[in-house]
Amino acid sequence: MIRKAAFFIFIGLFSLISTVFAEIPNHPLIEKAKQGRMPHVQYALANGTQVSLTSDGKSYYILWLPEGSNFDNLPPIVVTMHGHDGYAFEDFYVWHHFLKEKGYGLLAIQWWLGKGEAINDYLPPNEIYRVIDEVFRTLRVKPGRAMLHGFSRGSANIYAVAALDRSTKNNYFALYIANAGKASLDYPPTREIEEGRFGNKPFTGSRWVTFAGGKDPNPGRSGVSGMRETADWIRSRGGSVDLAIEDPDAGHGGFHQNPKNTNAALDIFEKLRLKGE
Repeated sequence: MIRKAAFFIFIGLFSLISTVFAEIPNHPLIEKAKQGRMPHVQYALANGTQVSLTSDGKSYYILWLPEGSNFDNLPPIVVTMHGHDGYAFEDFYVWHHFLKEKGYGLLAIQWWLGKGEAINDYLPPNEIYRVIDEVFRTLRVKPGRAMLHGFSRGSANIYAVAALDRSTKNNYFALYIANAGKASLDYPPTREIEEGRFGNKPFTGSRWVTFAGGKDPNPGRSGVSGMRETADWIRSRGGSVDLAIEDPDAGHGGFHQNPKNTNAALDIFEKLRLKGE
């Protein structure tokens, strides 16, 4: 009898999961996420995310808004770019409880294309920004109502995405968080900034938080010394660094692992957002 009941429970759960998965678009990157990050995929779907393909079909993004959100009551939105070999479902997992508490939404972009580590194995900054712009225009997001976060390789690309946001005058983002990924001046997206594509002071008016872990295994690239160099570089290009978080006990992923770090950045976003309203 117990075995029979357990069997029917299993069948019910399988049917529920199958029904939910049927609502997700078919795409190789989503299938790869299911294979490699199934608990994160299930968590995202169980918490009411919308998974959509990008307009060009190259990838997908995850959108989550708190219950009761609509065009007339749209919450602030955090946009996030994962690290190397990462998945948007992972980003939702690490951000969700913070944003649920704040009443913020989340847009997580799958910008790794699933194979390799070359620059062409990721969406370039202009395509990342196009996804953001398309979603934000649909949602009617107003200037200063969003925050952009990039982790590791996502952080290395955040600078070019920020330059695009400023140069288009959309100014969606009240705050940018560069999380453990320096602005390498020989990296092609950053080199375009250095070469003056966006002017001499492309970050004028922008506000930033940087994060570095004291136990990051690559201090010059993503740790304390690398992010200090980046903060100076942001200032030299017209931006303001409101907070440089240096967590002595943290490793590469310490921004989310210590809630004090995450909440400190979100508190700054809240102040800037309210100031702009």
